Formats: sequence, structure tokens, C-alpha cells
Amino acid sequence: MLSFLKKKTTNGLKYETKLIKKFHKDHEKLIKLLTKIATAVEKSEDKKVRALLSQFKVEILSHFMEEDIKLYRYLKKYYEENEEKKATIMLFQDGIKTIQSDIINFLDSYIKEDKEFDKVFQDRFKDIINAFGERIKTEESKLYPLYIR
Repeated sequence: MLSFLKKKTTNGLKYETKLIKKFHKDHEKLIKLLTKIATAVEKSEDKKVRALLSQFKVEILSHFMEEDIKLYRYLKKYYEENEEKKATIMLFQDGIKTIQSDIINFLDSYIKEDKEFDKVFQDRFKDIINAFGERIKTEESKLYPLYIR
């Protein structure tokens, strides 16, 4: 029973029962946006691509911020005495910082009016989609269960 009580509030951080469900929905929404971007690129709809890239940037930054504030802070406090799980959490948090930086730099570069959506863009876009997809899989299979338990 004590772990149940501890799970609800950890050092002032509230456990949110629907947080992981929200993150799953965020992932679905982000994947749909990536699909729309790819379709707009194929159709050479540059103006639409820029608008969708801007929308994606807002959505993904919001998701990253919420994960950082609500998920990582909670998990680090909850598992502060479990070195193995704490190390896993830190590994995920450090890894997402690299992905965040890559994605934001990419988006900032291509949202500009003078950038073309050429082969270089398409290759980088595919790399980002692949990295983001792998990240989603590992978060959902390894990180999120630490929060749910």
C-alpha cells in the first residue's frame, strides 16, 4: 500500500494516470503530421510543407517539454534510490536531447522561405523520421512502463 501512495505523489510531483495515454496520442498525432509533410513534399507543395513543418515544430516542442516536466522529473524522483532504473531514465533523457537538437535544427533550417525541399531535405527528413520512430518504439516499450507500474 505504501508504494501505491508513493506513486500518487513523489516529492511533490503528482502522478497523472492518463499521462502515458496522452503521450501515445501525441505520438500518433506527430506521425500523422510527418505523413502529411511527406505527402506535401511529393506533391511539391512547398508552402504547405513549410506550414506543416512549423506545426510539427510547435507540436513536438510541446511534447518534449511535457515529457521533460511531467515524466522525467517524476521518474527521477520516484526511482531515486534505484540506481539501475535511474540510469535507464537518465540514458533516455540524454538521448532525447540529441534528437531534440537535431529535429529543431532541421526544422528551423527548412521552415525558412529560401530553402528547397530537394534530395538533401528528403534524405535528412527520412533520417529524422527513422530516428523519431525508433525513439517512440523504445520509449513506449522501455520508458513508459516505468511510469505505469
